[in-house]
Amino acid sequence: MKKRQLLWLPGLLCNGALFEPVNTLLPPTIKPFCATIPPETTMCELAKAVLEQASDEFILGGLSMGGILAFEVYRQAPQRVKGLILLDTNAAADRPTMTKERNRLVAMAQQGHFSSITPEHLMPLLIHPDRQNDSGLVELINRMAEDVGIDAFVAHAQALQMRSDSTGMLKDITVPTLVICGKDDQLCPVRNHTTIAEQLPQCSLQIIPHCGHLSALEAAKVVSYSIRCWLRLHGLLA
Repeated sequence: MKKRQLLWLPGLLCNGALFEPVNTLLPPTIKPFCATIPPETTMCELAKAVLEQASDEFILGGLSMGGILAFEVYRQAPQRVKGLILLDTNAAADRPTMTKERNRLVAMAQQGHFSSITPEHLMPLLIHPDRQNDSGLVELINRMAEDVGIDAFVAHAQALQMRSDSTGMLKDITVPTLVICGKDDQLCPVRNHTTIAEQLPQCSLQIIPHCGHLSALEAAKVVSYSIRCWLRLHGLLA
């Protein structure tokens, strides 16, 4: 059976575990693969590393930082990308308030407090308030952060701070694109995604109620269903 690669790019302090609940519900003709994101300090270098891991052609998907990185991957190799899935992300340059807060967390990590950053400072922003007591979900998120580690966190924080504004390239993205976000996402709010969707030539927008930033974990069934419908609509099942 011929399979088409779905190349996933995870968010900050996340890895392939972020997408596993979605992957198990995808059609058998789709071969999901989560790229390893090395501790490089620019989106340009990160995209080069991702492309070295990818098939010749692929569907590209990313959440949060992964979506931001997806724009750079598309910028470098548009001919290899056959479809684009953007989850809970942002096309704009970094905001000064976000840069300041991220730098504060980096400083904490470098002072020996890395293990407290996700559970004590990020968790309220990552998942819906009603999921804060979901011990399995919280443990998974904390474990991903520990697995990613401080070196990658520091490097990726710098890459996010120095990233280019990708809003100007949205009109030039010619492949079918699916944009999904949690309605209650505090880090990348709905307005980010409506702005992106309005400028993309071929875009489907899905807003998931009662869902925070990590939609791939919080609402895996809804996300996977949206992806399956989108794949069929655009003939991307392989």
